[in-house]
Amino acid sequence: MNTINRLKIITICMLILTLLPAMLLSGNNSFQWQIGEELTYKVKWMFIRLGTLKLQVCDSLRIDNRRVYHTRMFIDSNPLIFFVNMHSVFDSYIDEDFYPHLFIADEKIEGVTYKTRYRFNYVDSLIEVRMTDVKDTTHIIEKKLALDEKVQDGMSMIFYARGNVCQQRTDTLTAFYEAQKGKLKLRFKGTGEQIKIGSIEQVQKTYEVDGAAFFKAIAGFGGKYRGWFAADNRRPPLRAEMEVFIGSVTIELEEWKNWRPVK
Repeated sequence: MNTINRLKIITICMLILTLLPAMLLSGNNSFQWQIGEELTYKVKWMFIRLGTLKLQVCDSLRIDNRRVYHTRMFIDSNPLIFFVNMHSVFDSYIDEDFYPHLFIADEKIEGVTYKTRYRFNYVDSLIEVRMTDVKDTTHIIEKKLALDEKVQDGMSMIFYARGNVCQQRTDTLTAFYEAQKGKLKLRFKGTGEQIKIGSIEQVQKTYEVDGAAFFKAIAGFGGKYRGWFAADNRRPPLRAEMEVFIGSVTIELEEWKNWRPVK
């Protein structure tokens, strides 16, 4: 074997040794969607349980020739708490880059409850809105809004965080809620502290994020927040602290399906 061939082989081996750790790290950090995943959280204010939040990944399909995941969130207040009465269902269809293509929810506007459908048309840069009166389905409002930047709904923000929380960087997202926009700052801190939650016996390694919401959304969410995510390729939220209309609340995972905590 001549000297040139030896140099080629040495160069190739050095490239493999250099790139392999990065390749392995990239593979381990790739977020993994799971059809049938169901995560249930308790929401507490001080020692009082305010309610329950449930997040599901229902199915996958295609919209505008993009694969999207149908996600659903249930928010139910504790029936024993007289000052909170909330029972809501939200559906969001999120692509693999964590942006919504369709969002469906019930919204109350001027005392009327509408089944509202927001279609994010990235091809024509439009948000197509269709609002149907729940009590009088013949009463329909349709309008189009400019989509001049990529936006996030409440659920796609959760999955955006899950997809990126293993990194170290700061992002600013545009949140879209009830036909309004606001800014959300996320500071991904990478590996976070180990935490213990009541539903899991073992202490869990985490990725951590904090930041601030510069708007008021459902239940008065806004201001500073902090979250801890499981340190695996699914990265479900384990615990979060945030501000809502009555003050600081804690959201903690208590049940799950189609996920397994790291032992």
